[in-house]
Amino acid sequence: MKADGSNNHFVAGNAEELLSALEKKEPYILIPKHFKEEFLKNTQLSLTEKEQMGFELGFRGTANLLSSPFFHFINWLSKDSKQQKRIDSKIRKYTLKNQEDSLLLYLRQLDY
Repeated sequence: MKADGSNNHFVAGNAEELLSALEKKEPYILIPKHFKEEFLKNTQLSLTEKEQMGFELGFRGTANLLSSPFFHFINWLSKDSKQQKRIDSKIRKYTLKNQEDSLLLYLRQLDY
């Protein structure tokens, strides 16, 4: 993982670097073109902002209370590697944005 000084984000070129950045709660993580396809194939992405809003409205605001334990149980039962399970768990705190050939992850907290 390396810091890109011009844009103030970290570039994660593989799963180890991505997990390290997620554990440090880096505000911006860039996933370059060469790692993008592998990332999208292996990672369980969280709901988009619009999907999350609809989910919350449908459950009258209790969706997060019910979905988090359910997600962790399903993640515990999955046959993915421990590293991938940790990535899937921590990626839920981030929003995904396409940028040309790469992906940008940024903390949902920055939206508020």
